[in-house]
Amino acid sequence: MLTHKQLMVKIAAFYPNYFHIAGIAYAALSIVEAMQSKDVEVSLMGIASGSDLSKPFYRNALPAWLKSIVYRFLSDVWVIKIAEFRFSRSLQDSEYAYLWPAVSLALYENLHAHGHKLIMEFVNTHQATSKSILDEEYTRLGLMPTHGITSEDVVEESAKLELVDFVFSCSPIVTASLVAAKVPPKKILETSYGLKESDILPLRELNDRSQGAEITAIFVGRIGVRKGPHLVLDYWCRSNVKGKLKLIGDIQPEVKHIIEPYLKRSDIEHVPYVKDLKPIYKEADVFLLPSLEEGSPLVTYLALGAGLPCIVSPMGGGGVIEHNKEGFVIEPHDDLTWIESIKKISEDINLRKRFSSNAYVKAKDYLWSTVGRKRSQLLLSRLSGIDN
Repeated sequence: MLTHKQLMVKIAAFYPNYFHIAGIAYAALSIVEAMQSKDVEVSLMGIASGSDLSKPFYRNALPAWLKSIVYRFLSDVWVIKIAEFRFSRSLQDSEYAYLWPAVSLALYENLHAHGHKLIMEFVNTHQATSKSILDEEYTRLGLMPTHGITSEDVVEESAKLELVDFVFSCSPIVTASLVAAKVPPKKILETSYGLKESDILPLRELNDRSQGAEITAIFVGRIGVRKGPHLVLDYWCRSNVKGKLKLIGDIQPEVKHIIEPYLKRSDIEHVPYVKDLKPIYKEADVFLLPSLEEGSPLVTYLALGAGLPCIVSPMGGGGVIEHNKEGFVIEPHDDLTWIESIKKISEDINLRKRFSSNAYVKAKDYLWSTVGRKRSQLLLSRLSGIDN
């Protein structure tokens, strides 16, 4: 049996995305940086990046001089093909390939055929689970499904999982979807996502929050079917609490006709996508996310860092919000419980304070530096046969 001291793992991560200091691409960057140790060496390749990104372990598939030409004249499919070719050519025989979303099945098959060990990052539930949930919700709303997940996608995702040695699962609910898809538990490495230190608000800013019954609630994310904005609007209106609900994000065409009538109300405000969410979180009193399908949403970690009481679905909680500790975790269609919970948060200032304090304390457990280090330790333990 190998021991930790005898084991040195080299990992080449690949995420065919444009990298900048935001979003899930930034999550990949943060995780890879924090995974570095004396036992684990990790590099990361993306398609291209902004001028604000400079990390010694990161490299672009497209040189800066070629980036604008490729993006101007080639389709996204061809851009990814070029990036995959560059990644496969750069991979050393001894390296694990750590593959993030949007990588083709062809690359998985090619790397597997050449003897590379494969690690997969799973950012959402298995597409068999996603498709079932979303098909049902689109039907419930009387909409034609536009989520884009096909039966072929489900089959392809399962084929990728057959080829990998390990898969990082970002939440318990993602793990459950993998097990339901017949992925052997020994392949699954259960982990989380996180936030950076600057995402944790100074304590004095939490103490400045209003102690009255008139609350500001926020929903943050793409305003489409998947994250349940239509549900949160309904529950907010039926709760009749005093205050304001802010929807932060771009409205998708599929739900525009559902969302816009609500925006005529004086207690509901729409804020299109903004880069800097910190002022939004700072001015809020409660975070609402009745997502129907997720992995472990980054916006929920930001809610912890802002010390916000959370009312979330199991998907929206991402495995990090504990019921009756940092807030309430409620099934997305349990309308009466959602409405009652919004009222409780509004009326019970002491409950709000308790949830806020618990959320703020928990945020420090999910700093990227901690999350990445735990991932390395988990991988090393599994490779060495030590099941901690």
